[in-house]
Amino acid sequence: MKIKLVFILAFVLSVSSVHAQKLEIQLTLLTEKQEAFPNATASLYRLPDSVLVLRQVINGNGVFKADSATTYLLKVSAAGVQNVSKEIRVKDSSVEVTIVLNPKVSNLGNITIVAKRPLIKQDDDKTIVDAEAISNSSSNAFEVLEKVPGAIVDQDGNVYLSSTTPATIYVNGREMKLSNADIASMLKSLPAGSVSKIEILRSPSAKFDAASSGGIVNIVLKKGVKLGTSGSVNLAYFQGVYATETAGVNINRSSGKLTSYFSYQFTNRNNFEKLNSDRFTAIDTLVSQQSHTTYPSLNNYISGGVDYAFTKKFNVSYDFRLSNNSQRSYAYNPIHIINTASSSVLGNNQSDIRNKNNSGYISNEIASKLKLDTLGSEWTTEFDYYYYDYKNNQDYSNSYLLPAAATVKGDGENNNVKNIYVLQSDLTLKLPAKFTLEAGFKANFSNSRNSAHYLIDTGNGQKYVDGYQTNTFKYKETITAAYLQVSRTIAGFTFKPGVRLETTNINGRQFIPKDTSLSITRTDVFPYLFIKHNLFKLFKTPLIGSVIYRKSIKRPYYESLNPYPKYIDQYLYDVGNPQLKPQFTTNYEFNVLFQSFPVFAVGINNTKDIFSQVTYQDSRTKIAYRTYDNLGKNKEVYFKIIGGIPPGGKFFFYVGAQYNYNHYEGFYDNKPLNYKRGSYTFFMFQEFKITPTFIFNMQGFMRTKGVQNFYELNTFGGLFVSVNKALLNKKMNVIVSVNDLLRTNHVSFNINQGNVHASGSRYNDTRRLGLTLRYNFGGKPKEEKKSFDTAPETN
Repeated sequence: MKIKLVFILAFVLSVSSVHAQKLEIQLTLLTEKQEAFPNATASLYRLPDSVLVLRQVINGNGVFKADSATTYLLKVSAAGVQNVSKEIRVKDSSVEVTIVLNPKVSNLGNITIVAKRPLIKQDDDKTIVDAEAISNSSSNAFEVLEKVPGAIVDQDGNVYLSSTTPATIYVNGREMKLSNADIASMLKSLPAGSVSKIEILRSPSAKFDAASSGGIVNIVLKKGVKLGTSGSVNLAYFQGVYATETAGVNINRSSGKLTSYFSYQFTNRNNFEKLNSDRFTAIDTLVSQQSHTTYPSLNNYISGGVDYAFTKKFNVSYDFRLSNNSQRSYAYNPIHIINTASSSVLGNNQSDIRNKNNSGYISNEIASKLKLDTLGSEWTTEFDYYYYDYKNNQDYSNSYLLPAAATVKGDGENNNVKNIYVLQSDLTLKLPAKFTLEAGFKANFSNSRNSAHYLIDTGNGQKYVDGYQTNTFKYKETITAAYLQVSRTIAGFTFKPGVRLETTNINGRQFIPKDTSLSITRTDVFPYLFIKHNLFKLFKTPLIGSVIYRKSIKRPYYESLNPYPKYIDQYLYDVGNPQLKPQFTTNYEFNVLFQSFPVFAVGINNTKDIFSQVTYQDSRTKIAYRTYDNLGKNKEVYFKIIGGIPPGGKFFFYVGAQYNYNHYEGFYDNKPLNYKRGSYTFFMFQEFKITPTFIFNMQGFMRTKGVQNFYELNTFGGLFVSVNKALLNKKMNVIVSVNDLLRTNHVSFNINQGNVHASGSRYNDTRRLGLTLRYNFGGKPKEEKKSFDTAPETN
């Protein structure tokens, strides 16, 4: 693999040396942040007669053929930025021109007019979704994530992009070393308005952690805004079967070199889950359960930070976030055991479970940025510390009504503490001959401790230690990484090869009920290659094609390795697998962009040692348990297509479809597995501007019958609508929304793998009517244009 990378770099260097002998004007367009500027119109005129030589749309870099001893006039324009004109004299060699495009800004009293951010745009291998329109109809950050176009979020908090492997969740560019359930709980505690944008990386570059086989979803939270003193207050109420109330305030302050912000949000939320399941424990014996659980919770969220610019080239920032969530749950679970041959009832049981938990999350981030030149070279360094604490008190009772038997009761305490330290440094250099070099180092240290102490009363009124559920488990994980990647545009092709080296050191030890340990030490190399080129023109705008090749890893996380059994009810529990091995995926993907908007993608994922959540059944006790296991290999083929009406008028929309086909080969519960299944996902977003201050939004998704963790899911989806009315000179917004209007965002399922044969359905409190009031004070951006992409201006 190293030989292949050396060959690629040698090829790039050799081609560039030949290419440099041609007479060209090599144009680079940058934003004010020294990033590549997408979707600008560049026009080249020959002087003195001002004859148009060529007009083309430039995405960061472009090339114009040029004659020697000739003077040209170059004009560059794009929506939302100031037009630029530059005279260029070509003598006897090629000319390199770098232009920084600055936003259009004009002042009307206390109102600043700037261009509106696009709703969706593509930046090389990253899709960026502006969260503003989505957050208007959402009560928390988790609901914002649920509505991201093309992303499917299941009821356990897993997020799926192109692959059936769940994506890795980042917040502000940092991976959350938490279970899916813990991440979902944390996101539900964050207000919807705290999300600035969501970045989707289906095939991340070598700069990102290799532990991202299913891609990366990076949730970027808002920070301070440089608009003097500004802020907002919000109040919202959502009513479904149960109600959710939330209120908060955000204050930003910018004075000279110092920018600061502070926000607070309070949320009182209630929800429910209804789970019906039928599972055969024998050919003619059926266990039928109807569980109903409510989840009332109170959350307090605080965030703040400062950013100080010591010079124009060097700044240091500090951000902190604190979330405290207090939740209770009450589960009512009647159970019937039926002989299907005779339709007779063999038993009636009742399981009641009560949980009272408190979770806290604290993040501290210190970052610095040093701009090394005006071309975009920079050096950034970050040190982060995250603390997560979860405490739960549980008590349960299992009543045996038919045949009558003594009631079994139990109670216990569960404590889970995580400390995570991250040190990262990244260097970007703009080198001669239009090379860009990126290199960096990252060290991630994670220390977790889980302890559970349970007592049980089997019916005689005396409690004793439950040795099955009492557990103490310690876990340490150290992952260090270094990466290197270069990029260069040659003859219209943009090449970006890279490589990442990661060392993994994992140690886990169970102290109670018995002393056992696990250890994983390994070093892996992950190559990456990105190539981009204009394909052909459509409506006078070039379609841009790109191909991506990468390798990635998915490591078992702490909860999937912990052998501690987590009690669900007397017929089901969750347990980790300390023998779990990492899985490796090779990904190939081809993408097509139109005006920086992704319109088509097709890819292949080849995964070996794939591990997935599985459900097994104890052949003796007939109790089912959910765990993780390595099943073999999987080949997945997927494609995605998106289209819509271009923005600019009162109405625009986009609609998309994705198809996934999976072929698993291996063993499930020690039985041969040869499993093939495909499914479609459809999604859309529509916006109608009734008046300049009255906007209607509608978005939705539908997923056809498919597979997830070997559960066959029937078709499900959701439709979300909202209206937004601006008042008081656009300082106040009144938003009325309806989530899951048709109440179709629930699933029915069945599984027939190994010795598990079950079916059922799952419902949540998804259909809710919401009213949100938001008032902005101080400096406030005024909308100039609302779009999912900004069309280029032409001269």
